[in-house]
Amino acid sequence: MRLRDAWGRRSPAEQRIVAGLALVVAAIVLIGLVWWPLERERTRWRAELPGLRASLAQMERQAQEVKRLRSAPAAAPIETSPLASLATNAGGLPGAQVTVMDERRVRVTGADVSFSALLEWLRAGQATHRVRVESARLDALPAPGRVRVDMVVARS
Repeated sequence: MRLRDAWGRRSPAEQRIVAGLALVVAAIVLIGLVWWPLERERTRWRAELPGLRASLAQMERQAQEVKRLRSAPAAAPIETSPLASLATNAGGLPGAQVTVMDERRVRVTGADVSFSALLEWLRAGQATHRVRVESARLDALPAPGRVRVDMVVARS
């Protein structure tokens, strides 16, 4: 009741001034707490929208690629190369990666390979597949008997 009594004691001119100031304060609060944050978000979204559209387009292309690959017939195993068994027999060569390049050549790479295991693997490959070293780069490592290898082995 005190607020109503205080309002009633004011003259009509004072009431208009106080009401006007209250509207201005309410407008400032509305702008500061509602409109400016929304405007900042709208500006941020506008800046992010092209990137999001590009991501969406890329995901749609990838989805089409997945559909195409799923509808394609199953690929035949790559075991058609005579040297494929040599590549799968790389278990005797820990630390090395053996990759079939074509039906005549395989590449052996490794950052830390036992030199004696590499020689044994080559001996077995020569005996079973008649392979020869086409190119090789071996770097000795500080540890005895360990090498870094990058080698291409070809079938004779």
